[in-house]
Amino acid sequence: MKQAIFYIVIAIAIVGLVLNLDAFIFSFVRMVISLAIFGGIIYAIYYFFFLTEDQRKYKRAQRKYKRQNKKKK
Repeated sequence: MKQAIFYIVIAIAIVGLVLNLDAFIFSFVRMVISLAIFGGIIYAIYYFFFLTEDQRKYKRAQRKYKRQNKKKK
């Protein structure tokens, strides 16, 4: 009888842990997505308002050069 109660308590604890873990994972994913969006907004503000047109052209040329070199390797 004591063993049966023990296993019932363990089963309830495992179910509770799994349900809580599910909520934790969803909140963690939501936080990561929010941080990515926030970082993208900050980068867009930096790119469009703080860089001059020449600096933007240089960054585009740099990315293009890196992509071309990746294809060659």
